[in-house]
Amino acid sequence: MNSVYQEPTLNFSRSQQLMAEGRELVAGFTQSMMKKPEQFALGRFPVYLQSGQGAEVTDVDGNRYIDYICGLGANALGHNHPAVVKAITDNLAKGIIHSLPTPVEITAARALTEIIPGAEQARFFKTGADANSAAVRLARFITGKEKIITVGYNGWHDHYMFDTPGVPEMIQRYTTRMPLFTPQDEQPLLELVSKEYEQLAAILLSVPYNRTLTPEFVNQLRNLCKEKDVLFILDEVVTGFRLALGGAQEYFNVRADLVTLSKGLAAGMPLSAVTGRRELMSQMEKLQVSTTFGGEMLSLEMCVAAIDEYRTSGYIQHIAELGRQLKNGVNSVAAELGTPLTVVGYDAIPMFLFSRNPQEHVKFAEPFVAEMAARGVLLRRDVNFISSAHTEAHIVHTIQAARGALSAMQRAGLFAAQAAQVAAGATV
Repeated sequence: MNSVYQEPTLNFSRSQQLMAEGRELVAGFTQSMMKKPEQFALGRFPVYLQSGQGAEVTDVDGNRYIDYICGLGANALGHNHPAVVKAITDNLAKGIIHSLPTPVEITAARALTEIIPGAEQARFFKTGADANSAAVRLARFITGKEKIITVGYNGWHDHYMFDTPGVPEMIQRYTTRMPLFTPQDEQPLLELVSKEYEQLAAILLSVPYNRTLTPEFVNQLRNLCKEKDVLFILDEVVTGFRLALGGAQEYFNVRADLVTLSKGLAAGMPLSAVTGRRELMSQMEKLQVSTTFGGEMLSLEMCVAAIDEYRTSGYIQHIAELGRQLKNGVNSVAAELGTPLTVVGYDAIPMFLFSRNPQEHVKFAEPFVAEMAARGVLLRRDVNFISSAHTEAHIVHTIQAARGALSAMQRAGLFAAQAAQVAAGATV
């Protein structure tokens, strides 16, 4: 493991060369806005990765890192996991997509409905945004109402990004975006449902990562939706197969009307799904909801294999325990050094937070991820992920790297203003 870690100066010459080509040839530079170099530490962070194995990745310049970005959460089993390799190689000769349905569509739907509480049918798509949009259309059809409330990030489609360029202004009439970043945000959400329920088809909840919601609140929200004939949709594109084997429903002891999934659903292969009770899901047949690649066979085979791995390997307990160790270790180091960093949120989805103020947070998070990369640890500025491939040794080294990174930031005087504020009795 010692070979994973680099000296604090890394060579990114090949990444820089490719970055110039990417800006010239790829519209928007890359396929996900969350992978843009500006999201990390431009000039002090790798831009292109070459390969991955287990919990470690290698960039195009040959630098190796422990990876906590995990394909934005999709690589739940890590990179090149034996179950992934086997599912693909064993089934590749059957073809990728056929002209009629294939048996694996039934096998994958059965595997999914067996693991998701209350699910009796499933429908497959390719991205989380696809699944969420299908769930919204279904909710509007079932309820006969048109407005929705969204909480958290639910995808790039017009329903959710109604205030971004290229989206008709009228779309915002149908969506209200509500925060849940603090406990004080809970009551306004409940009040909005109570006030507008006659026009509300659904609330689409993606839980925040900077705090842990209580089962009491989630069930209060769900019960209110049921009382007001508003469909309660859990967006588990990220949290699915992370909080519990049965997802957020099991974690919070709640039952949603519909659940959307992606990311870990096929352990990195492109797949998403909507699941729910038969009485609701069967209505999808009446809608224009259709996609050529929803029946792509390799991703469906990987879904079956991933669910089997989640069920039999102790995966949920493993990622939760390592997440707790990471959280406790980094928080202890940060407190000892007198820095404002805290690791918050759900154990398997650790969020590194310097400040509740977004601008203040970025001021510290950018140099922090740069210092961590220099020590062989790949982090996002906020939400990160534990995979089944991470080990206690990875966690120990990451805590040590955090000590070195925070100490380097202290020596550079980056925390001086914050320390002065704390000494004066102010809060950051």
